[in-house]
Amino acid sequence: MSVLIPWQAWYGETQQELTFPAGWHVTVAAMADAPAVGEGAVRQALQNPIGTPPLRELASKSKKAVVVVEDITRPLQTAALLPALLAELEAGGLQGEDVWFLIGLGSHTPMNRPDLIKKLGRAVVEHHVVYQNQPYENTEFLGTTRRGTPVQISRFYLAADLRISVSSITPHPYAGFGGGAKTVAVGAAGIDTLYANHGRAYSSGPPTTGRLEANDCRDDMEEIARMAQVSFSVNGVLNSRRELAGLFAGDQVEAHRAAAALARQVYSTELPHPADVAVFNAYPKDTCLAQAINALNVVGYDLSRAMKKDGSVVLAAACPEGAGMIYLESVGMRLYLKFSREQMGLGVNSAILFSPNLAHVEVALTYPADTLVLNHWEQVEAELARRHGDRASATVFPCGALQIPADPA
Repeated sequence: MSVLIPWQAWYGETQQELTFPAGWHVTVAAMADAPAVGEGAVRQALQNPIGTPPLRELASKSKKAVVVVEDITRPLQTAALLPALLAELEAGGLQGEDVWFLIGLGSHTPMNRPDLIKKLGRAVVEHHVVYQNQPYENTEFLGTTRRGTPVQISRFYLAADLRISVSSITPHPYAGFGGGAKTVAVGAAGIDTLYANHGRAYSSGPPTTGRLEANDCRDDMEEIARMAQVSFSVNGVLNSRRELAGLFAGDQVEAHRAAAALARQVYSTELPHPADVAVFNAYPKDTCLAQAINALNVVGYDLSRAMKKDGSVVLAAACPEGAGMIYLESVGMRLYLKFSREQMGLGVNSAILFSPNLAHVEVALTYPADTLVLNHWEQVEAELARRHGDRASATVFPCGALQIPADPA
C-alpha cells in the first residue's frame, strides 16, 4: 500500500511516496477541496470589494500605497495576484515609486532575493522598493489596545496613506485563521506588540483553530489593525494544490470573514476513527521545522482525535530551509516554545518526525527529547512495523496544515 502526499511548497512542489506494510489498512483523510477559480476572479474581487470602495477609487484619493504581503512560510502564490492589483492602483493614478511593498515577517527571518521573486514575481522585485519588517527597529508607537497590547507598527507601512494587505486564509491555532488583520497587526508589528498579543494567546487556554468569534487573540489583532488604519484587505483561500479557490477583498474584517466561511468548507475534513498510526503532513507550511507543528491543525491539536492511546504519530515535513527561526519563539527568545510529551498528547510511543533535511539535534530544541528523527521513509515504515506489526491501521492527512476537522468538537 502506498500514498502520495504533496511535498516541498515553494521548493520543488513535488510528491512524496509513503509506503506501508501490505497487511495494513490505510485511510487518506483528505479535505473537501475545491477547483481553482478563473483568472477573472482576482479582478472581480478588487473591483467589487466587501465593505469598501473599489481599490482604484481608493487609489485615486491617495498619494502613496504600501502593499503588505506574507512571507514564504505562507502558501499563497501572491505573484499571480499582483499584476491585477497593480493595474487597479495604476488606474487610480498610483504607480512606480508611489507604490512599495512590505514583507509582513512579524518576527520571522528575512527573505532572500530568490524567495522574494518566488513570492512577489520578478517584475515587482525589479521595479518596486521592497522592505522587510524589522520588529526591533523602524517602528512607531500608536497607543495601546483595550487588552493592554502596545501597538508598534512599521514606519515603512505608516509612510503610505493607502494601506493594503494581501494574505492567505490558513488555519491558525490562536487567531482562528491567519490572514486579514493579522497580516498587519502581526506581520508589520514591533516585537513588544508581538510578545503581548502572542504571549496572551499562549496562556489563555487550548487552541482555537478555525474559531474567529469570541477569540481574544483575533479580537486584539483586529483592534491593532484598526489603529493601524488598514485600507484594503485581500484574502485568498487555497485548494490542496496551492491554487486559488476563492478571493475576497475589502474591509479587513468583513472580507476576512467571507473568506473564512469558504475556507471552512474547502478545508473541512471528515476524521476517521482513531488509528494505530496517524501521519500528519505539514504541507503547505512545510518550509521549516518552525512551521511544521501546523500539521496538527487538522485535529485541532488533539491527537486523540486521530490516534489510539497506544498509537504512533508521524509528523512529515520536507523542511528545505531546515529548522528555521522565529525571533519571538526560538531558543533564547521571549516566548521560546518547547513541546513536552504532555502538551503534544503523546501516548506510550515517542513521536516520529520524518524529514530529509533535519537531524535530531535540531529537532530536540523544540520537540520532546525522545522524538525519533528519520530522514528516509523506508526507516519510518520499518519502525512502524516494529511497533505495530503486520496488521494495523493508519490515517494519512495529506495537507494537515491546511485541513480542519469537519466536526470542530
